[in-house]
Amino acid sequence: MKRFVLLCLAAFSLLPATAASAHDPIILTANQTTPDQGPLLPDGTISFALYGTLLSAGETRGFRVTFNEGDSLYLSLLIPDLPPENDLDEAALPFIELTDPANETIRLSPTERVAFAEPFTGTNYVRLIELTAPAVGGTYSVVITGDAPARFTVAVGEKEMFGTPVENVPNRDLGINGVMGWYNNSLAADPSPESPTEPATAAPTMPATSPDDAMPADDSATNPPLIAVALAVVLALGIVARFFVRPRTTQ
Repeated sequence: MKRFVLLCLAAFSLLPATAASAHDPIILTANQTTPDQGPLLPDGTISFALYGTLLSAGETRGFRVTFNEGDSLYLSLLIPDLPPENDLDEAALPFIELTDPANETIRLSPTERVAFAEPFTGTNYVRLIELTAPAVGGTYSVVITGDAPARFTVAVGEKEMFGTPVENVPNRDLGINGVMGWYNNSLAADPSPESPTEPATAAPTMPATSPDDAMPADDSATNPPLIAVALAVVLALGIVARFFVRPRTTQ
């Protein structure tokens, strides 16, 4: 029995790490151009991922995040490992302007290009910035901008906790569908119906797809995490069976 338990633990360790470790997703809309217009994260130590799109050079997206004195301030900026973002030169990459509660602003520019795969969603990213520092008590303002159109993700916090109430998020129900729609639609129109980038009159072309429309109708396609977990479980069962199902020898 002890051997069985150990084998099961080893098998489940093969599950993707992000199935147990992931950020709570928030999709920034096109009208959230300043921190006051964007989401207000109530606890900066909770892991959130904010996904947005700069539709033209010089555009901005913003949000606010609150810390207690001495909290660990973790902030990183990523882009999808897809064109056009992964073809941008350093000067054109998005960057962050971070303003602390004392109204001191610093610019965080890309200092690295670290590519990695995210198996929970089957997506790929390039990390440009990673900051860890002690926080000052109060609310920080975060602005993301750049000199070229680009999709971006800002990761905040490291404590896993999902469903935390966040002010000024009109599309919180998008969840993983919103992430996949953002990822699969290169510089697509913002998912918010209030997006100021939408033309006043429709052109005689196919309408822009929202993140929900961009997802396939098949449930298996809309749930890549379930597919990954199912495959890992099948693999785990195969490992267990190999150790416990052996041919009997005749006496």
